[in-house]
Amino acid sequence: MFLVWLLAVPLAGALAALIAPARGAKMIAAITSVLALIGYAGLLFINRAGVNWGWIPEWGIRFHLSGDGLGLFLLGLSAVLFVAAIFASDKEQGRAYYFWVLVLEFSVMGLFAAVDLFLFYIFWEVLLVPVFFLLTGWSGQRGKKAAMKWLIMNLVGSFFMLVGVVALAVIHNQNGGGLTFEISKLAGMPMAGGVASWIFFAFLVAFAIKAPLWPLHGWMPDAYGESPAPVTALISGVLSKAGIFGMLRIMIPIFTPQFQQYQTWLLIVASIGLVYGALMALRQKDMKMVTAYGSMSHMAMMALGVFSLTQVGLLGTTFYMVAHGLMVGALFLVLGMLEHRTGTRAIDGMAGLNRSAPRLAAYFLFFVLGALGLPGLPGFAGEYMIIQGLITGHVVFAVIAGMILIVAAWYMLRIFQAVMQGPTGSTGIKDLFTGQVVWLVPLAGLVILLGVWPAGITAHAVPSLFHVMHFAIGKGGVQ
Repeated sequence: MFLVWLLAVPLAGALAALIAPARGAKMIAAITSVLALIGYAGLLFINRAGVNWGWIPEWGIRFHLSGDGLGLFLLGLSAVLFVAAIFASDKEQGRAYYFWVLVLEFSVMGLFAAVDLFLFYIFWEVLLVPVFFLLTGWSGQRGKKAAMKWLIMNLVGSFFMLVGVVALAVIHNQNGGGLTFEISKLAGMPMAGGVASWIFFAFLVAFAIKAPLWPLHGWMPDAYGESPAPVTALISGVLSKAGIFGMLRIMIPIFTPQFQQYQTWLLIVASIGLVYGALMALRQKDMKMVTAYGSMSHMAMMALGVFSLTQVGLLGTTFYMVAHGLMVGALFLVLGMLEHRTGTRAIDGMAGLNRSAPRLAAYFLFFVLGALGLPGLPGFAGEYMIIQGLITGHVVFAVIAGMILIVAAWYMLRIFQAVMQGPTGSTGIKDLFTGQVVWLVPLAGLVILLGVWPAGITAHAVPSLFHVMHFAIGKGGVQ
């Protein structure tokens, strides 16, 4: 029942924050997020039992949640980052802000736990709403434009997904299996080649938009650039993983033949996105946009792991989603604190800030090193497994991925050097407050833990990946 807790607590907290006095909304949201984190601890250490209730039986729809190894640690990532994002938010943001943040947590938790395809789609749709309002009401001058671009592009993806969801259920029914949306029952289902390809691309478009992957990343620059740092941390650290997660949860077990058929083209497109994101990060003079494009490049790395169709590549992607979410989410929060203190995001307008803010500089450097894949930190382990998966049969793409790691070190270290080192280029700033250190320390501790103990995730993910992949293995699709 801890899975129900993870949905019920944020939803109840959202309603409480909406009716609370304006000054108490942040406290209610913070307490709610901590309670959700406690619920996740119960799921992880006490009872991982899922929930499988009849919902709309005449349509074959069930309220089916699972805490398996695929979604288990993404649920944990979400619980941790929502706590940090809420603590990092200004209490003056008001009741509506915290209401939408908690509604977003509710929808994300449901998405990562859903194993009924229709239920997955419901949560997929619900999360569009809080992000739209957060971008509309609490972003920069172009916030409304960013919100509309986010909504339109993701609604297009959702339309394609809905067509795919319904088509899969209908085909399963026509094959004599009955009307169902259970992913485990749809896995391995025989489909005519032409129809299967159309449904495959319907899901792929939806997941690529959310990730975001090149060339369907059009909403990303405005949304990342205009949203407050805590919202950016949630979009990049948690929501972007929904697209890659959908490929693992839904597409690998159902569409293995299509992955095989289009594998080379998928690898080429992902590699272009990998290079494009890295080169765009090098060109940026806005420290937040450097991180945004760098994150886009890292998402393409995860896609390469999926498209490798190897067990180690898929495992690397599963691990890297969690590791990257922690590191980039924390980095966006640190950048937000830096922007709040200096009043600018321009790299050229800062230098030598480590003299007046040594603690801020230390955490900044730590998460930068994590994002660039320093050995000993979890980004390295995830990237290593993905590249290892590519080497099996796609050496050229492995070489491209390896070379981009060098570029990643270039643009990430460039930010730190320009902002924190050199002669003082701006007035002194205040260092981190004790309250900020309190929630940054656990984030840094989790990053270190995953860096030295990747098996903490991979050992739990392997059994679930085995169930996901056994259909693909039977068809010769996963090596």
